[in-house]
Amino acid sequence: MQPEVKPLSYRHRNVVFILLTTVFLLSLPAFIFYGMGYRYSFFAETPTITATGGLYVVAEAENSRIYIDGVEVDDARVFRKASYVQGIEPGLHRVHVQVEDSHTWVKELEVSPQMVTEVESFNLPIVPQVRPVTEYLTKNGQLIYLSTSTPILVKASSTESFVLSTTTSTSSLNINQEFTLLKELFAEKASTTAKRLALETEREKDRFKFATITKEIETEEELATTTITRDKITLYQKDEDVFARAIGVDRQIPGYYCSNVIATTTEDGIDNRLQDFGKLDQLATTVDNKNQLRVCRTDIRIDRKWQTVHDFNFFPDNVNLVLMHLDDGIYVVEIDDRSWQNMQLLYPGKNLQMLVYRDSIFVKDGNFIFEAVTVIPDK
Repeated sequence: MQPEVKPLSYRHRNVVFILLTTVFLLSLPAFIFYGMGYRYSFFAETPTITATGGLYVVAEAENSRIYIDGVEVDDARVFRKASYVQGIEPGLHRVHVQVEDSHTWVKELEVSPQMVTEVESFNLPIVPQVRPVTEYLTKNGQLIYLSTSTPILVKASSTESFVLSTTTSTSSLNINQEFTLLKELFAEKASTTAKRLALETEREKDRFKFATITKEIETEEELATTTITRDKITLYQKDEDVFARAIGVDRQIPGYYCSNVIATTTEDGIDNRLQDFGKLDQLATTVDNKNQLRVCRTDIRIDRKWQTVHDFNFFPDNVNLVLMHLDDGIYVVEIDDRSWQNMQLLYPGKNLQMLVYRDSIFVKDGNFIFEAVTVIPDK
């Protein structure tokens, strides 16, 4: 015989409904305050309610490990390529991201109450990874290097296998069309660079000549030797340095251009806490109806290790990273200069040539051409 389940009486249903509604209404403020970042300190000497902030860390590698103040964040991977950590006390916190066999990314960030601080990490392989582009291929399409006295791949690890021939005969080999194309592109770029350098030399000479007509230069970009724009950021070189200029407005400006301090305006215009944030003539302020302002810079200088900049470009598929060809190699530098700019070596060497073509980075080292690989291939 099946047990009979009787429904609650009308009176009991009303009691349950009123009870649950009361619990919900009493809990609602707590949920709202929790969502706004407020936390109650139960274990403090004097229990108080404090406002906390959050960190949104973008980490491309799936096996990356995120640490905040030396403590690993467990189960932080909320999104496929990013992690959100909440309930962080306001103040300066050190964040570092580790990936096996890759450079460690480290940055100190200011976390403000009721605000989420966003940051993007990157981790290049410690041992440079390259895909060789040989001049010839075997009949079955395998890469082959002809007999040479020059050591091959002494600075990097190859992501693809290749054959080292014992002779210089090419009669049984096929020409690699990719190598031919890249060789032409490198030659074309070298010619363009030579013409640009010659023009710069003439411009420097003209600076010391008397002119009857003077032209007012409106922006620093007009003095730039090279200008590259992608999305809402422009890279340009002025004298020996490379700068990244934000050309967007309001929320189009990346967060690292702006101060994490929302201050109250003063009679002098800018709160004293923001005076050291940047040059006042390079600041843009936004004032809301509560007389609060947020200060953003327009230009950020890219670290060059006090070396000569031979070439620069945006990192493929990432407008927040810059490729810098310096005296001792090719580096990837983040524009974000909060606390410092992380700089990681992509490929070492002198007298190199760098080329960005179809979202790939190619390097010409002597007679060898490689594609620089920015991740370690799966084993």
